[in-house]
Amino acid sequence: MSVDARRLIESLRSGIPPEGHVRYFTVGRLSEITELTTRLQQGESGALLLKANYGSGKSHLLRFIRETALKEGFAVSTITLDAKSAVRFNRMDQILGAIWQGLEVPNQLGNKGVYPFFDWICQQARNSKISSGEEWQKITNKNYWNYSKIIESPAIFIAIRAWFSSRCDKNLIQDWLYQKSTYKTTYLYHELVNKVNASYRYEFSLNGNLNWTAYTSKPQIFSFSSQGYIQSWAALRDIKTLACAAGLRGLIILFDEFEDILSNIPNIGHQEIAFQNLFQFFIGKQFQGTSFFAVTPEFIDKCKFRLFSKNRWDSSYFQLDNLPTFEMTPLDLADLQELAKKVKDIHGIAYEWNTNSSFIESGIISVIQQTGNIAVQDRTRQTIRAVISFLDEQIEEN
Repeated sequence: MSVDARRLIESLRSGIPPEGHVRYFTVGRLSEITELTTRLQQGESGALLLKANYGSGKSHLLRFIRETALKEGFAVSTITLDAKSAVRFNRMDQILGAIWQGLEVPNQLGNKGVYPFFDWICQQARNSKISSGEEWQKITNKNYWNYSKIIESPAIFIAIRAWFSSRCDKNLIQDWLYQKSTYKTTYLYHELVNKVNASYRYEFSLNGNLNWTAYTSKPQIFSFSSQGYIQSWAALRDIKTLACAAGLRGLIILFDEFEDILSNIPNIGHQEIAFQNLFQFFIGKQFQGTSFFAVTPEFIDKCKFRLFSKNRWDSSYFQLDNLPTFEMTPLDLADLQELAKKVKDIHGIAYEWNTNSSFIESGIISVIQQTGNIAVQDRTRQTIRAVISFLDEQIEEN
């Protein structure tokens, strides 16, 4: 136990709770946390802006939502939209690639992406209960694999069909879905269709290949950027469909640093497309799952100022005022004390010493009173670091 606790403390030294323990170190904002938890437990779909100042807990709350959603049986993907991520919100193919890369399923701690998701889907599908289920039968056309009644994107059907056959280069599929390389249609068709067909020859002989021919003859079957990114949106819906067919409750997408769409998209025309994509998530027609966008309280005003300063007066942008929002209150001193107690208890376990003395208690109160004067946006992180530093000093002195 002390070894695990010591790892937690080492992670906390940066002021950020470690992955897998965010819920434990989430304090205060009881009504807000209850509201979010209820939303996840009830599987409520739609999008929500999470408003908080920089450093005031947006990322922490997203991590809290991630842990809670995985616990509640959802697939989850977290995307950071900063300059380093090279993801532009006006490019749905890039967004889709990032969603694939951040995709997680419950009980797969640390494993993200196409590999664990498709492996898990196929593993579940080989369970007789799942494979005989109505949703999987619709996905595979009763296991003939020549057509899908509910997978909307030809590319995704071809990908999961090839993966399930085990007669394909899985690295190729992953690279293609991540949008990291450009592949010619003829090459993808040869690798993911022609080679794989041998696995389903018996099914074809029973059911014919008419449906399959019609399905794969669609134009741009491997492109996620053509025709207004129509296949990117379809693929996003398909991820949710696959997750639900395998027994999960749905798909939740978390967008961190969403403010960056104002700085990393210099072209106003592209920025307009980014806003339209944002509206699509909130309208819910293109994606019927759940999504959260972390922004600052000034986000809406910044967006409107940017658009209007470029003489973009389209009335649709007034939708920004009507987007559902969830604004977090900063932690007060009582909340910081509760957080400090959790850190103190873990520190005692980690280094096997008694942290329950009155001297330690009074010392921590003094630390919190000092950090309580720090600007709100950095108060919580600095409090965690200051409490650990104080406890470290007491071990050294004793």
